[in-house]
Amino acid sequence: MADDLFTPTITPAAYAERRPPWRPGSLVYPAVFGGALAATVLALVNARRLRLPTGATLAIAGTGAAALVARLVITVVLLDGRTSGSARLVGALSGVLVWAVANLTQKGLFRTYEMRGGAPASLVKPGIAAALGLGIIEAVLIVVAAALR
Repeated sequence: MADDLFTPTITPAAYAERRPPWRPGSLVYPAVFGGALAATVLALVNARRLRLPTGATLAIAGTGAAALVARLVITVVLLDGRTSGSARLVGALSGVLVWAVANLTQKGLFRTYEMRGGAPASLVKPGIAAALGLGIIEAVLIVVAAALR
């Protein structure tokens, strides 16, 4: 008699055909150093890799857009377009806000991925590229917004 009691119900087949996701907790480093734009892009790519539901993905995108707009407004209006000192702190805080939403929405599916035997991908190269590349784009947006003011 075959007993299904000891048959595993969690199998690795559900995640086999795509790129492995990054650890949601590790997204905090590019978020701090790259700002809201870097955090949003990496979190959305990770959401796609984890097959996050549409509502959670929209929450990440909405938080990212709101954090970027808030960062631009605070930097241009309150800090007179300065990009050093407290403006960097505002950028780091806006990135951490996006990371917090991404971490909350992705943590459960990432745990499921790990329980199925999946290993996370390395975030070193994409994280550095996003922090530098998208951080520069964010700085250009600040300069343009300050010039339009």
